[in-house]
Amino acid sequence: MPSAAVAAPVILPLVAAALIATLGLAGINVGRPAVAVGAWATVAALLAIWLPIRASVELVLGQLGYGSALDLRLDAVSFAFGLMIVVPAAILLTLQPRPWPDTTIALLGVGSAVAAVEAGGVVLTAIAGGTAATVAIVLLDTEDPDAERPSWGFVLAGWLGLALVGVILQVSGGTAVYSAVPVSQLTPPLFSLLLASALLVSSLVPWRSWPAQLWTRPSLRAAGITVATLFPLGFYLLVRVYEMGDGRYPATVFNVLLSILGLAIALAAAARAQAAATRRGFLAEVVPGFGG
Repeated sequence: MPSAAVAAPVILPLVAAALIATLGLAGINVGRPAVAVGAWATVAALLAIWLPIRASVELVLGQLGYGSALDLRLDAVSFAFGLMIVVPAAILLTLQPRPWPDTTIALLGVGSAVAAVEAGGVVLTAIAGGTAATVAIVLLDTEDPDAERPSWGFVLAGWLGLALVGVILQVSGGTAVYSAVPVSQLTPPLFSLLLASALLVSSLVPWRSWPAQLWTRPSLRAAGITVATLFPLGFYLLVRVYEMGDGRYPATVFNVLLSILGLAIALAAAARAQAAATRRGFLAEVVPGFGG
């Protein structure tokens, strides 16, 4: 499998978005079939790259600057999380009718989210993930600027924290590449910052967070694609940091705290669901509950 193929799952939704936008500006609305082709082609690309060899494929495209590499890597973790993002997004884009501007923005978000999980290092993940979060907010505002949406600051806070982690790893350990970070660099204070960033990325908190708040919007088209592209990314970071720590966290207390936090999130979501006055309010707590 040529290493250049790793870029296909990132490039395909971007190419589809560019084509749809170009035709849309020309007055031609290609509709859902073209969107479905672009979305499902990304799924097919992930399967075609990983299944024949079931081994890591890496592509280095150059340098981001200050020693950080523009490195894309498809391994078991990025393959699994790529499917978690792309398959629900493809289903939503195939079944839900939407104007071509919304479709274009949604495909940009899918491409950015896939880039975040295929990134070979912390810095590139932070850049791609922050882009996906920004695109999601733009999509929500484009669909209905008056409807409820999460604040820019809260959505981007986790990615800014992750970028800081990448800078610290680059300066102190010489690299922020997941497979090359020395285990000794993952100190409890740095891990705490990385853990907080991951929790903020998916809004894994015991109170009512944006994955539930988006269900109050009149239309759920943008809300669905936002949850599909952003919510899995925090869990992806938790898995990556476990890998960076050589299969363990820096201290046992972190395992205990994560377990307690997960239980608190699930129980709080269940309590809010039982108190909901409407069916939509009840269903709004499903995603946070399973996340916990």
